[in-house]
Amino acid sequence: MVDHILRLKLALLGSAFRGAASAMRALLVLVLAGGVGTALILLAREVQVERADHRAALIIVASAIALGIVVAPLSAGLGSALEPRRFAAFPVPRGRLALGLMLAGVVGVPGALAVTLGIAFEIAWADTDKAGLAILAGVIGAIVLVMAAQYLVAATAQLAVSSAAVRMITAAARLTIALALGAAAMAVVLVQSGEDTEGLIEVASVVAATPLGFLWAAPDGVDAEIAWRLFGGAVAVAVMVAAWPWVVSRIVEAPQRIRSAPAIRGLGWFDLVPATASSAIAARSLLYWTRDARYCAVIIALPVAPALMMVALAVAGAPVPLLWLIPVPVFALFLGWFGHNDVAYDHSAMWMHVAAPLRGFSDRWGRVVPPLLIGTPLILLASPLAALWSEVPDVHPAVVGTGLGLLLTGLGVSSVSSALTPYPAARPGAGPWDQPPLLGAAAGWVQSFTLLAILAFMAPSLTLAVIGLLDEDPEMLELAGWAGGATGFGMLVLGILIGGFVFRRRAPELLGLLMRT
Repeated sequence: MVDHILRLKLALLGSAFRGAASAMRALLVLVLAGGVGTALILLAREVQVERADHRAALIIVASAIALGIVVAPLSAGLGSALEPRRFAAFPVPRGRLALGLMLAGVVGVPGALAVTLGIAFEIAWADTDKAGLAILAGVIGAIVLVMAAQYLVAATAQLAVSSAAVRMITAAARLTIALALGAAAMAVVLVQSGEDTEGLIEVASVVAATPLGFLWAAPDGVDAEIAWRLFGGAVAVAVMVAAWPWVVSRIVEAPQRIRSAPAIRGLGWFDLVPATASSAIAARSLLYWTRDARYCAVIIALPVAPALMMVALAVAGAPVPLLWLIPVPVFALFLGWFGHNDVAYDHSAMWMHVAAPLRGFSDRWGRVVPPLLIGTPLILLASPLAALWSEVPDVHPAVVGTGLGLLLTGLGVSSVSSALTPYPAARPGAGPWDQPPLLGAAAGWVQSFTLLAILAFMAPSLTLAVIGLLDEDPEMLELAGWAGGATGFGMLVLGILIGGFVFRRRAPELLGLLMRT
């Protein structure tokens, strides 16, 4: 019976790759999980447990990631979670069902991340006399996370009796994961900067006293505290494992909660934005970026370019730590540059913008909202890690400033380019790799010119950053960051204004071009 449940779990995970949109979302989750797991291992190797601030950051990061792992199964809307109620109609022995569900909890992204977190925790304490205790704490911690996620899924499935409740639970889980990643990144930034270490230690002491962090603080203490925390973890595992068959039996045998309620209908993103032209266009663009396979392919491919550049330069003999300064600027550059042909992706839907009394500014501003929502948090979260792994002191302001500058400048230039020189694009509903039938040499010129224009406008900031790196000048690096941010903001505003004027003047011509392709 256990092997049947495991195969069912694998089949559920595999079903996430059916369909272009679902496959893109699944790949995005895998990329995010892989990035988090890699970051955990790399950070663990940099931890110096003899330092109090490093131990405090280790407790906070481990606890924050643990919280994200526990709620991760809920972020998919319970669609790929094997909760006990699904087996109520089958004559399965409750003990075997409980064992199968327990083992199935290890299969999947949350289980893999729980194991990775345990391994990273052991690596951090590997060269100390408490390495054995860290191994024991990591193993117990991973088991606790897997079991806690199982209990949370089982309990939440009983509450999700309506589609509105499912959406609320999913949104809350995703928000919790985002906050957990943000808290972990903030702890890393504070340790790197050396600021407010006392506050960091105080926060870690509070977290260590909670069920979320007491195991991850086990090696950091005297013998009595270590024994108490490990004993508490072992008791927690024993209680959860012993109570699991009873919980499964109760859930399967209890009557299902049913609440009759009218079907809830809404407009999705359009319900969440103000009733303005810019907001309506932003909501429609968000639908493109989250559901259109053409846009999802770009989101998946964006991390590939910097990764390939890092591999090529590493093979050529470049210092590996310095290569970590590449991903953030390159990601920001291509994310901002992608919108240079955004109008062409509308195809026949463009007629609404032409027929409505729509200002060009509203169209331009609405289209840049999704890349801003995607790029800005990623740049702010990834920049501290890139600065830390590069081993270059005081480089964080330059990474943040140039990253934001490249993103905003790219969006500003693209706002003009997409209205001034659009070229044929794949039609809506096409696959992510489909090409339009009329694609000519003009597309290559437009793409190259737009990319070079972005780099030209950002050249002063990038030059200052390079000089600061070569001279190891913190003031120059900080100046490069401020220059990049100011350039990006100015180019975004200017690009939206000019692009809006061009769009309004050329709207009929743009519609004719799109209808011919």
